[in-house]
Amino acid sequence: MDVPASDGVSVARAIRSGKRTKAVRVAAAGVFVLIIAGVLPLLVRPAPDPVAAGTFDPLVRTISVAPAGGFRPQTYITGRESQMILLTPDSRSYESAHVVVNAPGAVGAPSGEPTPDINGRRALWTGTNVAVEWQRDAWAFIQVQGFPDDRDRARLLAESLRFDERVQIKVPFTVETSWQLDGVRDTEGIIELVFTNGVRLGMNGVLGPAPGRVTKAEMDALGDSVRPADPPVTNPLR
Repeated sequence: MDVPASDGVSVARAIRSGKRTKAVRVAAAGVFVLIIAGVLPLLVRPAPDPVAAGTFDPLVRTISVAPAGGFRPQTYITGRESQMILLTPDSRSYESAHVVVNAPGAVGAPSGEPTPDINGRRALWTGTNVAVEWQRDAWAFIQVQGFPDDRDRARLLAESLRFDERVQIKVPFTVETSWQLDGVRDTEGIIELVFTNGVRLGMNGVLGPAPGRVTKAEMDALGDSVRPADPPVTNPLR
């Protein structure tokens, strides 16, 4: 029964409060022992610093993939925030596959089903892609479509990926322009430069962007400035 004391304070409540105070003191003493023993730093760690967003050099190919899963690489696209590989099936069919490798911090961590690591790197199945954390806070996505075993084939491609190629792209022409280079498309040795305004330029001509973004005079000047480079160059911008 809760009996009030003469000053109006509940005796039972005071006893319970005293027990809680004693328990807190015991717990605090336990924490002090953990600190002395050097255990607490293992239990409480500061949050890691966020990774600053990075970019790729569009004239350097940092990824490659070997033929696997019934596919072989056809087009490499090197961009500033991501690099991509488009693959073609070994047989003449409508199946497709592609790999997208994002720069650190370019996209957030995906959600999905954890799977066994791939070449020592954390991997997930997102429902449509095999996702691999190729660097801290940097994710690659591998997708295969058209087979009953798309997921297994995507994993085979993921296992064949290499992320440290550092291949300098050699361009068979030079061009004079102030436009910023956004990326390079290499389709089985056919090189195209891609600028931030959407213009694509190859040895065989200029592919224009959406109407109104660049004037005809600018397009003509760009095309007139193209010169063959023999041997190919690693920096085509003059």
